Amino acid sequence: MNVPFRKINDNQQASGDDNMALGRSRITIQVLRSASQSLFFLFAILGVFGVAMTGIIYPFFFCPASPAACAGCPIWVIEHGTIDLVKGVQEGLYMLLYLVGLFLVIGVLVGRSFCGWACPVGTLQDIFSFLDRKISRLRSIFILSGVSFGMLAFGAFFPYFMRQAEMDLLTYMWAGYVGALGAFLAALSGVMFLKRKPNIIPSIVLIVGGVLFWVIYYIVKAAGWNKSPLASVELMGLLGLLFGSIGLIGIVRLFLKEKVTGIKTGSKGDRRIRWIKYGILFSIAPTSWFFDTLFFTDFDPIGGITATLPELLLNPAGWSGNEFFWIKGIFVVSVIALVAFIDRGWCRYLCPVGAMYAPTNKFSITDIKFSEKDCIHCQMCIEACPMGINPKEDKRDMECIRCGKCVTSCPTKAQSFVLFNRSIKGVFKK
Repeated sequence: MNVPFRKINDNQQASGDDNMALGRSRITIQVLRSASQSLFFLFAILGVFGVAMTGIIYPFFFCPASPAACAGCPIWVIEHGTIDLVKGVQEGLYMLLYLVGLFLVIGVLVGRSFCGWACPVGTLQDIFSFLDRKISRLRSIFILSGVSFGMLAFGAFFPYFMRQAEMDLLTYMWAGYVGALGAFLAALSGVMFLKRKPNIIPSIVLIVGGVLFWVIYYIVKAAGWNKSPLASVELMGLLGLLFGSIGLIGIVRLFLKEKVTGIKTGSKGDRRIRWIKYGILFSIAPTSWFFDTLFFTDFDPIGGITATLPELLLNPAGWSGNEFFWIKGIFVVSVIALVAFIDRGWCRYLCPVGAMYAPTNKFSITDIKFSEKDCIHCQMCIEACPMGINPKEDKRDMECIRCGKCVTSCPTKAQSFVLFNRSIKGVFKK
């Protein structure tokens, strides 16, 4: 027998006070999470406030090559530690032990919660998903795209004028991040056009826009304005590649939509693809050893978003890419497309840091508890989950990022945070 959607029986009927309390708890959890994500983002870019490299390791994915970074990325530490260890440098072993110890401690305490509450890359994906859900009218998308390109232009030209005025880098370093976020949101607005207007015109506009970046670059170079941000082939080329590729994706989706079926969330295919991130994680040390270089970093798309783009905006004339730059650029476009069409797509399928935390969900002290007797099978927790899992099925799923969406969406409080889960209590009792 089917259970009516959102039906609450007499025993589960919530009083007005309970509903008010639930509303407050929803607000509190979301406010706390947003505040946590904001604080950790500021922690990631402490260099903006004059803080130099601290010698600690980020407990999340953030490239240490980012202009204002103040710590080391876990993946960067694996690469350096492996190379040093192979060469007989003892510090390499200390780096790896430090990394494993740090992640074990964090994992035992909070599991994979850092992905949902701290990681700046996760925050970017949440912004993507939030705007994609909230903005439906074309007029609003036009406004978003206008604001986004304004942020991108500001991030490109404000540092240029500050350098001309011989101002200290610390006074305008933050502008590079504003511009990078603008490029990210501009890409989102392009994807939103494709979703809302399933015809060829938005795709053509995006492709023309991508070509226009290259045209402007060649015009500026021909005019001899070599110090202008528009004269950077890496900056203009990356932006041109980004918008042109999104346009091409739109055309492919338009003509193949009936022939191509996406990966259904929760299907066997979805579950199998999620193992890719573990393959990436376990390949980092061997490839670093074999190639004797930071192999993953050379192609890392997240580094392209959080480090390469801000660095290009801050110093386009003095920055040049290596031989892997354009390959990384393709990966950057691919990841942006992935997270635009799939909630937390990077976290689900590709993030090696998420793969490091994932097993600790099985034995972490904190947890999200599910109460079967309070559940009315409305499926709202499943719909709310950005990781595409069933919060009722596996209480300690390795894919859970403890974001609390299932808790805030539940009308009967069947899902709740616990600071000390029962399974751990049972271990101590024995």
